[in-house]
Amino acid sequence: MSNSRLDTLPPSDLQRLLNAVPVPLFIKNASGEVLYLNAEWKQALGLGHGPLAAADKPRFFSPEQMAAFAAQDQVAFALRHTVTNEDEVWREDLQHCRRLLTTLAPVFDDAGQPQFLVGTTLDVSEQRLLQQQAHSERQLLEMLASNAKLVDIMTTFILDFEGIFPGVTCSVLLLDDDGVHLRHGAAPNLPEAYCQAINGAAIGPHTGSCGTAAYTGQDTLVTDITADPRWDDYRELALAHGYHACWSIPIRSTKGVVLGSFGNYYRHVRAPSEAELQAITRSAYLLGLAIERDRNERQMLADRHALEEAGRYRQAILDSMVDGLLTMDRRGAIHSYNNAACHMLGYGNDMAFHRTLNDLLAVPLDAEADGTLHLLADANALAGAGKTVEVQGRHHSGATFPISLSVSRIPQYAQETYVAVLRDVTQQRQDEEEIRRLAFYDPLTGLPNRRLLMDRVRQAMANSSRLGQHGALMFLDLDHFKLLNDTLGHDVGDELLQQVAERLRLCVREGDSVARLGGDEFVVLLEALSPNMHEAATQAEVVAHKVLEALAVPYNLRQHTYSSTPSIGIVMFMQDHQSMDDLLKKADVAMYQAKAAGRNTVRFFDPVMQAAVATHAELAKEIRQGLQRHEFVLHYQVQMDTQGQCIGAEALVRWNHSVRGLVTPAHFIPLAEETGMILPLGQWVLEAACRQLLEWGRHRATAQWTLAVNVSASQLAQPNFVDSVATALRTTGAPPHLLKMELTESMLVNDVEDLIVKMGAVQAMGVKFSLDDFGTGYSSLSYLKRLPLSQLKIDQSFVRDVLTDPSDAVIARTIVALGHSLGLAVLAEGVETAEQRDFLAEIGCDAFQGYFFGRPIPALTLAATLALAPH
Repeated sequence: MSNSRLDTLPPSDLQRLLNAVPVPLFIKNASGEVLYLNAEWKQALGLGHGPLAAADKPRFFSPEQMAAFAAQDQVAFALRHTVTNEDEVWREDLQHCRRLLTTLAPVFDDAGQPQFLVGTTLDVSEQRLLQQQAHSERQLLEMLASNAKLVDIMTTFILDFEGIFPGVTCSVLLLDDDGVHLRHGAAPNLPEAYCQAINGAAIGPHTGSCGTAAYTGQDTLVTDITADPRWDDYRELALAHGYHACWSIPIRSTKGVVLGSFGNYYRHVRAPSEAELQAITRSAYLLGLAIERDRNERQMLADRHALEEAGRYRQAILDSMVDGLLTMDRRGAIHSYNNAACHMLGYGNDMAFHRTLNDLLAVPLDAEADGTLHLLADANALAGAGKTVEVQGRHHSGATFPISLSVSRIPQYAQETYVAVLRDVTQQRQDEEEIRRLAFYDPLTGLPNRRLLMDRVRQAMANSSRLGQHGALMFLDLDHFKLLNDTLGHDVGDELLQQVAERLRLCVREGDSVARLGGDEFVVLLEALSPNMHEAATQAEVVAHKVLEALAVPYNLRQHTYSSTPSIGIVMFMQDHQSMDDLLKKADVAMYQAKAAGRNTVRFFDPVMQAAVATHAELAKEIRQGLQRHEFVLHYQVQMDTQGQCIGAEALVRWNHSVRGLVTPAHFIPLAEETGMILPLGQWVLEAACRQLLEWGRHRATAQWTLAVNVSASQLAQPNFVDSVATALRTTGAPPHLLKMELTESMLVNDVEDLIVKMGAVQAMGVKFSLDDFGTGYSSLSYLKRLPLSQLKIDQSFVRDVLTDPSDAVIARTIVALGHSLGLAVLAEGVETAEQRDFLAEIGCDAFQGYFFGRPIPALTLAATLALAPH
């Protein structure tokens, strides 16, 4: 750089100029002797501001390292251009190896002889560590995106992690579905015998670091295995393999469920540093993403290379810097610059003079009407605070980009002169934004994830309370989403979720939020609603119906046209005394109320609903106790043929409650389904019905009666369904050919192939099947003809108006014709009048059931009514 004002500095000011550079800097002669050290370099080594004595060198660098440095000096002179070296060194005052990045710029005289080396030394240990971690995390995310196997993802990640932290041996243990045992996930460098010994171990409070972390859900950092009681059960195993410390972090899903543990073993007693603990925690989070289905590279804090030299070598020093450097006066007028600054700002190697710092910035720092820059106060403030401020730089092309700006004043200089170091941080900001996106946004839909949603809900609750305005939390679940995944595949399911997310964005205002919690669950947060509760609820309902309409429009999913509907639960809020978890739970309860109401609808949470939930919980407890106390009984409704003869009955369960009296199924069967109590209850009904069949077999009039038993979808889904039927028949001795099992048409929606296999196995025992509520669902005829059925039942909804509604009459005729064409008997239920019976008989019904023939009654009452006589 010719014409630089830095050439006017006298040699005596060189040390002051170097001291103003905010990075460690040194100058050597051609023999390797240190001539100048700036204050930053001395301070970095803890030497204060005095000269570097020969006795000080061994305190920091070993003879081998000093020899390596000398060799690097000669390489720089031999190559005749700037070289950069990165070295691993050990300092006595640190526990770990450090990495030093040294830049050497050789300077030659007019004859081409080596004269000086200008160097900067920067401790980049943390930056390299962050680089390696970020590389490892990116690789994990790329493997996730490429659908790599989980074991490959975990193994690769562990090997990278172990390469980053010397001396560590890592292990991932996965929690079994039972939530009790840990299984081997990946541990490429942990001894195989050790892995086998802990594989399948039960978690608990004394099961080592990993088992305890999975059990408690808390970080378990054991620094000394020998003395820690949490290792009582596994101490001998660990010590036998040479491990004396183990830090374990629970691995969680995005919903906070413990999936396993990430263990870090060491062969000596030690505690984690803050950086190590953060890395382990972050790694556990990323492993959780991989296990369930990143933080990306934190751009290393860039180094500052600020080199200046007096005399004829000064510009060579400046141009050896990686970062841009400017000198200027108090008005911001630029006096000199280096090549890096020119290239960064798009001026080639020539940035014309008479420019100010503000000319290079998109937004001036502090300009008055005359355009001058009051930089003195700004510069003193920056230098005094020791601060990476960030401004928007203006490229020569007009484009803007982020710049990190540091300003220092040259002390004891005749003219008021400042040194500015500029660094382009575009890539760093892009990487930070990517890390933020991965941490706070759902990677599939781009919507805020649970973490960001919780932050927005917290702020919304506070604003609502402060401003006196209502807010609404809307919990949304897609109906039958699992069926789509199972039939068309997860890729198509993911595409639906993306389209749903886009439609939801269009349904809300700018100030509202849409988030994805995971799976097919979405949340809409509405803010600034009316202070009036009823008006606010109406506003929320309008949005909810807008969502219903938007999501009801058919989707085009990879050449498949698909219709989807949501179930929506809404909770209103205005006070901040309730927790966010409470809000979500209430919205979730309301959503399930919407599902119970038939799906594709909206329900609000309110105290009445909460009371109903509490009542359900108490009723669920009483169902369990009722089974234990033998409070359930069977009532029987007769089934008649066209000749008016009784051919059997349907068994209908009743609850003879000690307080409520006789409770009908409508009040407890749905709850039994929800709580899983339908399984023991259904088995009891089956066995009780079999015992009744055996009893009827002792009477002439009822010996050939069939008995129909209702089977729930939950029972059919059990792997042991066939065995449970066989057990009931074997233990009671009931005749299988008189037992008839009724299933509803809605059961044919899920896994029909498995249903056909199970029904075939039960039919082979002699048991018959009847399809109940026929005509109310959407069963496929191709499946219907494959099912081992013996009877169809016309649903009572068609029988009720069969004499007055032509449509119901046509449906009844069609069902009879269809059943007979498939070789099935047809029974009409809900028959209440002789006229209905006569019409149904005329169109070909084979049997009837309903109040016209009798209500469900106990077996003894039925026997008395029919005056049963023994053989």
